[in-house]
Amino acid sequence: MRTMTRTVGALAFAGAATTVLTGCGTDAEAEPAGDAAAAATYVDGTYDGPRVENEKGGFQAQVTVEDGAITQVAAIEAGTQDPQSLQINATAIPELAEKVIAAQSADVEAVSGASYTSPGFLESVEGALDQAAG
Repeated sequence: MRTMTRTVGALAFAGAATTVLTGCGTDAEAEPAGDAAAAATYVDGTYDGPRVENEKGGFQAQVTVEDGAITQVAAIEAGTQDPQSLQINATAIPELAEKVIAAQSADVEAVSGASYTSPGFLESVEGALDQAAG
């Protein structure tokens, strides 16, 4: 019975908060969060980003755009041949690629544990997208 009371209380609070926040809007219509990225379209083609160098080697991305949308992100170069770097990049690069495709932008969160790979690779993706923007 106590769990039910907490659940009802939480739902009541959520409803009240929604009502209060709804009243805080302006006369302008709000755009859903994902629409800004979805509105950006790119020129179809395959674009190589700049080579970005940091302490863990060079990073370079290749971005493919089809029908104005990012459809593929791949690594041309991904750090050093150090076993630890290879291990990190084997998981970080595909995760970053998925994030970029989902967001249709290079403005995505870094992968935890990939503090050199994430900024290097994403900077190269951003350069490729700058080219694709025409």
